Amino acid sequence: MIEATIAKSRRIGGNWHKGGLTTDLLLHGTDRTLQPKAERLCQCRHTVELQYSRHLTEAPLIWTDPCASVAADRCDTQLYTTVASETKFISALGAEERPFDAARATALRGEERQDWCGGALQLGKCIAGTLGELHPRRIVRCTYPLRIGRYDTHMTSTTAWTVRTLPLAELPAGEWERLLATNPTASAFSHRAVHEAWWIGYGAEATDISLAVYDAAGVLFAYLPLMLRPDGVRYMGATYHIDYATVLLDLTSTESASAVDALVTHLYADPATLDLRRLRRADRAHALLMSALAANTTRSATTAVEEPAPAIDLTNITTFDEHLERIDKKDRHEIRRKVRRGEGAGVTISAKAHAVDDLPEFIRLHRARWGHHGLFTEDEKGARDEAFMRELFARAPEGLITIIVARNLEFGAFAAGLFLRDETGIRYWNAGGELAARALSPGILLFAHGLQMAISERKQTFDFLRGNESYKYEVGATDVDVLMITVPA
Repeated sequence: MIEATIAKSRRIGGNWHKGGLTTDLLLHGTDRTLQPKAERLCQCRHTVELQYSRHLTEAPLIWTDPCASVAADRCDTQLYTTVASETKFISALGAEERPFDAARATALRGEERQDWCGGALQLGKCIAGTLGELHPRRIVRCTYPLRIGRYDTHMTSTTAWTVRTLPLAELPAGEWERLLATNPTASAFSHRAVHEAWWIGYGAEATDISLAVYDAAGVLFAYLPLMLRPDGVRYMGATYHIDYATVLLDLTSTESASAVDALVTHLYADPATLDLRRLRRADRAHALLMSALAANTTRSATTAVEEPAPAIDLTNITTFDEHLERIDKKDRHEIRRKVRRGEGAGVTISAKAHAVDDLPEFIRLHRARWGHHGLFTEDEKGARDEAFMRELFARAPEGLITIIVARNLEFGAFAAGLFLRDETGIRYWNAGGELAARALSPGILLFAHGLQMAISERKQTFDFLRGNESYKYEVGATDVDVLMITVPA
């Protein structure tokens, strides 16, 4: 509970109708601690804001007899207002007005409103009165719905570039595909299908504030998926459960660096915090964005390692045994022993590209392996996970997703893994399996088949994605850093 006291109220100007009031507001917490002072000039139809507080509820509205000739000084635990003719305290335009009586006042005192907007709080439910009239007293209440639209963020423009907010739903699919086709180093997570499925599964608590960069002729040169979370921080778009971020640039043009500079200038013009994660040096678009963020000295950007993503470099590797010869002798023999044991138990491995029908099998095996620690739990979170995965399988282009399933006569289908494919690599995304079949080493069997698939397709890397689990290093993976850049408010 926050209580506001008008410590001072002073008239400005020689005429009450044309002048105004300046007030010093003292904000108190329930523990009677004094909050930072907020000073505001109030004139006719101006907006009153209370800042520097995060949890705010309505204080009782108590009216005092107005005195047009004397500026009133007030100091109390209640919210006092000094009345000026034809002047209103109004919290927001278009608010719903409701009569104020004793019952309404009692109800309001029992309500709380938390409205996070970065470091400053604007009242979502607040008190206002018409200072020229004591009767009828009125309460002004309003809400602030999430906004998703291109005009929610100011557009910046120079003679060469225009940057504006453009949510995914408003970006033509052909434009996305055109930009993606110019970057062979982009990961599988940069496909539009991944982002569309993500917003369906997880987008309820985020606002799409993605940015588009156009040249003077109106040609799209860059697109940065961006989202605003309830904490007021701007994050890369679609990164929950997504290992690598997406930055779309026209890398075939010599103007790409200039377009990124315009994008960064627009990003820095917004004072809100930036938290850009899941960045890879191997992705040329990521590298250009990171370079521009560091070179622009308008704001202070900090680059750090978010976490490693162990991977196996397959350059000049043509067979599975060639890779095994590169790793520790003990680990090499252990892998071969487990593969032979699986063959002896009659295990067969099948790989299906874009196998929508096998998704329920994968969900069952993932639940069996991870329980409440994994995806697809028996709650609202699990329902979102399943919605995301089903939408992804329904929208993904041919060849993006491969499910590998291990079976034998004793257990039936006892393990399954999800692999994503892009121009440069095979990405081992997720897996699950029956705990009863642990003796068959399902993890090694899925890895061995996936690595052979990458080698046969002449991929440059076999990627275990984010996380430093020990089994990744035992099969010959080495760390590749995933970076993050933070820009404070």
